[in-house]
Amino acid sequence: MSPDPLLRVQDLTLEYLTGDGPVAAVDQVSFELRPGQALGLVGESGCGKTTVANCLLRLLPENARVRSGRVLLGGEDILGFSPAQLRELRGNRVAMVFQAAMNSLNPVYRVGDQIIEAIRAHRSLPRERMQERLEELYELVGLDPAVMWSYPHEYSGGMRQRAVIAMALCCDPDVLVADEPTTALDVIVQRQILRRLARIHRRSQRAMILVSHDLAAIAQVCDHVAVMYAGQLIESGPTDRVLSAPIHRYTRALLDAVPRLQGPRRDLAVIGGEPPDLLEPPPSCRFHPRCRQALPECRTAQAPRIERSADHWALCFDPCPEPA
Repeated sequence: MSPDPLLRVQDLTLEYLTGDGPVAAVDQVSFELRPGQALGLVGESGCGKTTVANCLLRLLPENARVRSGRVLLGGEDILGFSPAQLRELRGNRVAMVFQAAMNSLNPVYRVGDQIIEAIRAHRSLPRERMQERLEELYELVGLDPAVMWSYPHEYSGGMRQRAVIAMALCCDPDVLVADEPTTALDVIVQRQILRRLARIHRRSQRAMILVSHDLAAIAQVCDHVAVMYAGQLIESGPTDRVLSAPIHRYTRALLDAVPRLQGPRRDLAVIGGEPPDLLEPPPSCRFHPRCRQALPECRTAQAPRIERSADHWALCFDPCPEPA
């Protein structure tokens, strides 16, 4: 029997208040995360992935407003946490690896000192043990402990990203959230970082959420994937099933847009059009203006939930056929 969920996001609806009106950035998103599970949140830019990730730590701008829903960590709704509870949560129970590593590090402090500061915020350790812990973290993420006392500008982009991962892991959080952790890195370093994350996840069996628009990255690291489009979660299931036999037409379109290194050459598929304006989202299927297989009912009603198994479902009127 699978363990009880460590994290439950239930019907989360969040909007940003703008001068033109509220923007529905996240609309009734629900998912669960179990100990040892790696969940990939995937979708185009602007679909709400990062907003969901930030909500898990309550790292939201002042114009963000949660209209409804709950985010339960160990049965506690973090949306109702006090500032003191949030300080205990962030970096300790839930930690985040941000997109831009250089922006996550203070340029005037040595990197090792910054990681030690993060440890001291939640742990009381003697100086000798602190040094040992720092060396353990550097070895865990594949960095030479000899560079612990260097400044961020003395690190390469890949080294900075590894250091930020070390900082996120310093207090052994229950949930690690990695938001586009390979942004702005070259493909070779991207692969190294993703392999390191996958290795850390397998070794520690901690729960992890990887936010990405890169299906190849999701396939490399995650055992479960959730596909977002225009603020909604439209497909969810085990990674191998979603990538080999998607239900939703949008998921199929994303897969068709991935370049192939093997097999016959073909033109790269593109998804025409643009996502809907979330100031006035359509009451029907939000993907229908861009869907080549859209049916008349797709334009007038919310799509039903199609289930191919207990853990693989999608919201679609005209699901992709199952492979023979």
